[in-house]
Amino acid sequence: MSSPNLSELGIKGKIIYETKNMLVIRTSKGDVRVPKEKRLFLFRLPSGKRVIVLGDRIVGRPEERVKRL
Repeated sequence: MSSPNLSELGIKGKIIYETKNMLVIRTSKGDVRVPKEKRLFLFRLPSGKRVIVLGDRIVGRPEERVKRL
């Protein structure tokens, strides 16, 4: 949705892996690694609901992020 890197705008796919600082997204053109920091993501949940997430808020290991909530 928003990124300092214009080539990342409009990437659509399924998140297949997550590291502390990156999301790996499977697209129709292959897997793309996108940094979380300084990005704004639009996620569609399995329920169909759309959620906007500030990438800076999800930086960190997934298991540690749960403890912050």
